[in-house]
Amino acid sequence: MHKNFCRSTLSGLAAPPLGDEQWSQLLTYSVGPQRSVVQQTAIRIANVLVIVSGSPGLVDSHLAQAVDKVQRTR
Repeated sequence: MHKNFCRSTLSGLAAPPLGDEQWSQLLTYSVGPQRSVVQQTAIRIANVLVIVSGSPGLVDSHLAQAVDKVQRTR
C-alpha cells in the first residue's frame, strides 16, 4: 500500500511598505511528488485590511493595484 504524506512549511517574507502595517508569508506544501506554493500578503490602511493570496507572482503583480483601489475609494 502506498501512502501519500502531506508536508508543509511556512516562512515569513518582507512585505512592500504600502500601508500603515504589512506582513507576508509563503506557504509551501507537498503531497507525494506534487508541490504547491501560496503567498499571502496583508496590508493595513487605517481601518481597512487588504489581503491578497495566491501564487507568488500573481500576488506581487496585483497587490499595488488592490491597495490603490482601497485608497481611491476612501
